[in-house]
Amino acid sequence: MFDSSMLVLGAANPLAALLCVVVVMLPIGLLIGAVILRASSSLFNKFASFDEDSPYRVPEPSMMNAMGILLLSTIANGIVGFMIRAIAGATGLIQVGPEGVDRGGEMILNLVTLPVSFVIFSAIVSSMLPTTFKRAMGVVLCQYLIVFALAIVIGLLVFLVVIATRAA
Repeated sequence: MFDSSMLVLGAANPLAALLCVVVVMLPIGLLIGAVILRASSSLFNKFASFDEDSPYRVPEPSMMNAMGILLLSTIANGIVGFMIRAIAGATGLIQVGPEGVDRGGEMILNLVTLPVSFVIFSAIVSSMLPTTFKRAMGVVLCQYLIVFALAIVIGLLVFLVVIATRAA
C-alpha cells in the first residue's frame, strides 16, 4: 500500500525513500542548479566583458541542457569521488571504522575531491556547450562563487532565526 507517510525520508521502507529522492528531490535540485548554472554563464560573460554579439561569449544553456549538464556532472563526480574514497580507505590514508570515516578524514577527502570535481564539471560544460575548456572553467568558477554566496546568505538567515527563537 502506498500512502503519503512513505514519502518521509525516515520511512522504514528504503524503496519509498529512494522513490522520494528520485521523484521529488532530484528534479527540484536539478532545477535550482540549472538556474544557478544559467546565471553563472551570464555572470562569466559580464566579468569577461563579452558583448551580446561576441563570438567568444559563452551561450546560456537551456533549462533542459543545464539540467543534463548537472546530472552528468553529479554522476561523474559521484563515481570519481567513490573511487577516491575507496582508494583512500584501502590504502590507510584515512581512518575508516564502524562509524564510517572520521570527521578530519572526511574534510580532507572533500578538499581533495574539490579540484577534481572542478575539472570534471569544466570538461562536461565545455563538451556540452560550444565553448572552450578555459571559458568553461570560468563559468564553473562563477557557479562556485554564486553557490558560496548563497550558502553564506542561507547560513546567516538560519543563524538569525536561531538567535530570534532563543530570545523569544
